[in-house]
Amino acid sequence: DRVLLAIDLTRAVLDEALSLGCTAVIAYHPVIFGGLKRVLAGSMAYELIRHGVAVYSPHTALDVADGGTNDVLADAVEMTARAPLRVTVAAEGLGLGRVGPVSPIERAALLAKVRSALAIDHLLVAGSMEGEVTRVAVGAGACGDLLNEVIASGAGLYVTGEMRHHDALRAAAAGVTVACALHSNSERRTLAVLAGRLRAALPGLNVLLSSVDWDSFRVAG
Repeated sequence: DRVLLAIDLTRAVLDEALSLGCTAVIAYHPVIFGGLKRVLAGSMAYELIRHGVAVYSPHTALDVADGGTNDVLADAVEMTARAPLRVTVAAEGLGLGRVGPVSPIERAALLAKVRSALAIDHLLVAGSMEGEVTRVAVGAGACGDLLNEVIASGAGLYVTGEMRHHDALRAAAAGVTVACALHSNSERRTLAVLAGRLRAALPGLNVLLSSVDWDSFRVAG
């Protein structure tokens, strides 16, 4: 009857869930990435079992879904018509990332919109911060492997979570400005949207957003 939403199920998030009386957590990133042959005392899986807390991790399924992580990021740049950067479910036209037109806007102004929408103070930017763009691509999380599709799409700016150094150089050389919000910062905005949809679909469920879930990196100084 009570569920907590977070990007990462850290020990702090689990403690928060227990203090709030939540018996389930929707954690975007999976707690278990590979098969387990044993569950050791002190591990997250052990603590979840011990406290009777269930976990559901939608991850990539939420990324590709209509209205999911990438559509929320596309909304942040006010993308109008949109399509996946890479189709993974051909029958339904679903896939990773999004690309589409935006009203003509200066790069600096669009970057400011992204910071505001994601409620963050900084973006890591590679490439030009000047000039107008009319086509934008987005890919929540670590989506450097979509760079070929981004360049081919004609997008002038690509908003993602993180990208490798040499991929950022290649993007800039191709005329694509890359804006990295940090991994989970590019995903966290979707939690409030998901919470709203859950409340509408399940009015008897108390849906809470974690107050201690944040990106693992900080800006120092």
